[in-house]
Amino acid sequence: MRIPNSTGDDAYAIQAEIRRRKEARGQKVAGLKAGLTSRAKMKQMGVETPVFGLIFDYMSVPDSGEIKAAELIHPKVEAEIAFVLKSALRGPGCHIGAVLAATDFVVPAVEIIDSRYENFRFDLASVIADNTSSSRFVVGGVARSVEGLDLRTLGIVMQKNGEIAAMAAGAAVLGHPAAAVAMLVNAMPSAARKSRPAPSS
Repeated sequence: MRIPNSTGDDAYAIQAEIRRRKEARGQKVAGLKAGLTSRAKMKQMGVETPVFGLIFDYMSVPDSGEIKAAELIHPKVEAEIAFVLKSALRGPGCHIGAVLAATDFVVPAVEIIDSRYENFRFDLASVIADNTSSSRFVVGGVARSVEGLDLRTLGIVMQKNGEIAAMAAGAAVLGHPAAAVAMLVNAMPSAARKSRPAPSS
């Protein structure tokens, strides 16, 4: 289902209702995610900031676990750098330095996105309302302190059946992965207001 002529506010309101219903079923928010974090993708979609969504506890898959494709629609796999914080971040005015200071450690992660839109063809409001295609995630077991770690040059190699499928560096994410976290935090006063769970009836 598409939501034509809808605004970002409308889409985040739908996302908030998704959250309310999931939490009513006992599912819990495990983290936040940013989508459209490359400049090229943002330009393609005509936006200046990433979009933000929610990751729920039931989406977690253990490292070396199995994901059943039959339970999904048409999944895609993305390599990620996940930030685990030791202190809260607040905006506006959050920046890369603040994110790094608040970070306990980073871990490698894999996100499985699974848009309900055919061939991943959607407008911006539709993908926000679809909770930015969140579906499953796997967190790796190797945690690293950010102290002395240059996340811009940190490389990621994704393999499929032992063959390299893709390679990238942290700088592909807005020049620095922490920049996406800072953008998410700076959007929180607005996004949190739109994504606040509605009172249960």
